[in-house]
Amino acid sequence: MKIINFCKALILLTVFFVSAGFAQASKVLIVNSDNTVYRYEKIATEFKKVLQQNGYQWTEFNLDRHANDEEELKQLIQQENPAFIYSIGTKAYSLARIHAHNRKLLFSAVINWRRLDIGEGTYGVANELSSAQEISLLRYFFPTIKKIGLLYNDKFSREYVETIKKDALSLGINIIAQSVNDQQDIDEALNELLPKIDMFWIISDPIVLSSKESVQQIFQAAQQQKKPVYAYSDVFIEHGAVLAISADIATIGRQSASLAMMMDKDKVPAGTVQAPAGSTITLNKCALDALQLKFNQDALDSVNKIVGCDKND
Repeated sequence: MKIINFCKALILLTVFFVSAGFAQASKVLIVNSDNTVYRYEKIATEFKKVLQQNGYQWTEFNLDRHANDEEELKQLIQQENPAFIYSIGTKAYSLARIHAHNRKLLFSAVINWRRLDIGEGTYGVANELSSAQEISLLRYFFPTIKKIGLLYNDKFSREYVETIKKDALSLGINIIAQSVNDQQDIDEALNELLPKIDMFWIISDPIVLSSKESVQQIFQAAQQQKKPVYAYSDVFIEHGAVLAISADIATIGRQSASLAMMMDKDKVPAGTVQAPAGSTITLNKCALDALQLKFNQDALDSVNKIVGCDKND
């Protein structure tokens, strides 16, 4: 009799916890393009912290550790049967997309997500801030700049560039965009573009940034013509960019986890791609002084890091 009463009590408690939202959380498969890349590893770490705090289980698959990654990933998905798959990086998303079989997909750290094959059950956190955010900050730092130029490949970045143009126009800034087909076009495009602009903007286009050489071409040409360079990542500061406004890596991981949990509970519309919630602003004071470029001193309160001419700064 006591055993029967205990079982009844246990069932009632189970029903209570399920009805109160404490049902067992869904299983997640994390697919990482390359866990040896600091950015990817940091995002994964922060993502898992939030999952752990909320009782989720996960399995990890790092593509850099598997020779036959596609076949092994396919087998793992069949074996684990995850409720949804979180992909970090473009390669991870591309492979997961092939074998998802109607599972929900979540991605982050993908360059120019607009060119991806995005299905109805796909969600994401963008790699870059929205163009409206970036242009507003640029205008705040450099209120006198009216013409900004950029290079892009039409296949990969046309939609993004159109969005940039529209957002800039609303703030009185003219975007002059030059299309390039490959790295060989960059020198000629820069020679034509730079004399027409006040600042050059590096966007995350895979053709324009296809190699270290192409990055060097951009900065050498800009330096010769004394044009400041703005970039979407602080890795370009060491090359001479005057300002970099990048998405905060740790925040992307935590934001992705929050979005994943909302996906799991069907609390967000299908196809949702969020802009990064946090940013890091780096100002290159050395490059600014060299160009004698005027900027809004009040904007210094917004800067996370100021780089001087001394490499130890």
